[in-house]
Amino acid sequence: MLEQTNTALTEPCDPFGPDYPRNLGAAVGKFRAAAKRGGVTTKAEKHRYGEAVGEAIRALQRRELMACLKPANPHVNCASGTPYNTGAEIHEALRRQQRNALAAYPGQVRRARTPEQWRSMYDEAMALKRARALKAAA
Repeated sequence: MLEQTNTALTEPCDPFGPDYPRNLGAAVGKFRAAAKRGGVTTKAEKHRYGEAVGEAIRALQRRELMACLKPANPHVNCASGTPYNTGAEIHEALRRQQRNALAAYPGQVRRARTPEQWRSMYDEAMALKRARALKAAA
């Protein structure tokens, strides 16, 4: 029977830290270029560099994990665009889609308005308010 040894605990560590992949993005590349020129010297710069490397490594791990996992909402080949099989389930899913689309529509209209449109709507509302106040006072 072979004995397994934990080489991570017995071998000396690299004095420059672990080897990271070269494709960690532009932010890490900028820090690496600055380090080669001798530009990363302060403690805050080293901390920012470490944060950039950590964020890039997490993003790389996330990409690799998502590549091997099944999608949460698999692509369905159905006219309704839903993964349901029975008529009642499909009907309810379509009603839910329509209800969500109707609920989102006012927000879409508001976001599409320009500042000039908002201003003209405000001016109209204030003119109507003043007319009502004058009519009530008379």
